[in-house]
Amino acid sequence: MLRILKYCWFVFIMRVTGVLPDFTIVNRLRGWLARPCFKRCGRRLELSSGSTFVFSSNISVGTDVFVASGCWVHGMGGITIEDEVLLGPFTVLVSVNHSYRDGSFRRGELRPGPITMRRGCWTGAHVTVLPGRTVGAGTVVGAGSVVTHDLPAHALCAGVPARVVHLFEGPPQPPGSTS
Repeated sequence: MLRILKYCWFVFIMRVTGVLPDFTIVNRLRGWLARPCFKRCGRRLELSSGSTFVFSSNISVGTDVFVASGCWVHGMGGITIEDEVLLGPFTVLVSVNHSYRDGSFRRGELRPGPITMRRGCWTGAHVTVLPGRTVGAGTVVGAGSVVTHDLPAHALCAGVPARVVHLFEGPPQPPGSTS
């Protein structure tokens, strides 16, 4: 029953504040109001409009996390989003998958698998992370990628399935910067 109340509260917050622009102060207000919906939630969560969290009571969120508009996060199998994670627009984190039974995926059992987004990782727009996967600390996942296996720390990963394109020798540098 508590899970349903948390979900209803989250939906209420997103609908009531959905008419407001996605300015930092509004995103932080949404995040502050949504804090009780999560298993654990750090400070300064920013939630953009149109984001959806299902089974939020199984989701732990760190400090300084940003969730862009249109993200869909399904926490049935458990999700950990560590500090300073950026989820780009329309990112999908789905911690449960279907199995095949009696000639149909509809009748198959659900197979949960926890997702971990390590500190400081960043997903581009339209990234999908599948159940049981970990995205390493400081890793960038390129737009449109599908994460089908664990990704290492401090890497640039892209593609379907996501593969390592580049390993950073330290913390990643912004594009165009010189060291």
